[in-house]
Amino acid sequence: MDARDRKVVRAIGRNLAAERSRSGLTQEQVADRMGVQVTQYARLEQGDTDSGISKYVRAAQAIGAPYTAMFHGLEEPG
Repeated sequence: MDARDRKVVRAIGRNLAAERSRSGLTQEQVADRMGVQVTQYARLEQGDTDSGISKYVRAAQAIGAPYTAMFHGLEEPG
């Protein structure tokens, strides 16, 4: 993953963490709803993994947030 991609993945992870916090759920609760280990979920929030968009969409669904919230504040490529 190049530097630009890493920046985007980390921003998505921060948005995911913010949505989870707003929902009042713990990382453990979201991981359980997703059917993954909490360490795997935590890596999504940290942007430490290139998991593909489907895991972020699943996480948003587990939180009850629109998947578009994960992209809030991201700049258009260009």
